[in-house]
Amino acid sequence: MIETKMTVASFDVYPNSTMKPSALQRHMQQLAREDCDAMGCTYNNMRDVNMVFVMTKLGISVSKPVFAYDELTVRTFNNRVSGITFEREFEFFRNGEKVIHATTQWVIVKYDDRSIVRPRSFPFEISSYDLDCGSIPLPRSITPDGEPCDAGLRRVALSDLDENDHLNNCVYSDVAMDVLKEYDRKTQYVKDVKIIFRHEAKLGDELSLSVGSRASEENGASYVVSAVNNTSGLACFESEITLGNI
Repeated sequence: MIETKMTVASFDVYPNSTMKPSALQRHMQQLAREDCDAMGCTYNNMRDVNMVFVMTKLGISVSKPVFAYDELTVRTFNNRVSGITFEREFEFFRNGEKVIHATTQWVIVKYDDRSIVRPRSFPFEISSYDLDCGSIPLPRSITPDGEPCDAGLRRVALSDLDENDHLNNCVYSDVAMDVLKEYDRKTQYVKDVKIIFRHEAKLGDELSLSVGSRASEENGASYVVSAVNNTSGLACFESEITLGNI
């Protein structure tokens, strides 16, 4: 477990000063890296044995909007291992009040062929806490009510890539938000995000995007953005985004 403080920067936010999901994800990614580093499970050590972590699912819940220059205390920990899945939690506090919770699921794959590595074959020790911390339930799939609408194409660029040489998980929420015309950048913030990462996208891959909507008793209306990788012919991701008023 690791805890640190952060300040929301000017480049982390939308025009209305609310924090972008992608910016939040970048802070989460770095903090998870530092937590693993502290346990000896550094990226370089993993690459030396041909292994890397990849995210398979993400859930973010923002109870109150977070703005530029807000000071947050952030905590992350690997909560449990279930089958092949590592479940990592993130908690963000502002003035002692938890304002964001995120749940992420990860698997270990071989870097060269992306085949799954079972936790028992992982040569590093990752602590698990098994805390009742309000984990976000993550669905098996995300589908809209009715037929989605075409939302255009997106080609993976060099600036989208990470050390695993694929579209970084932090970029997926930007890809989704860029085609969500319903978002009012003056009056709304991103309240909830769920993403299922189906198959990786690589440099030059062409993604075909679609947008739909769905209704739920808990959050009201939300929007479903998904993508098919035209280059590989495989599903790339599914996401659900819920908006709230500032």
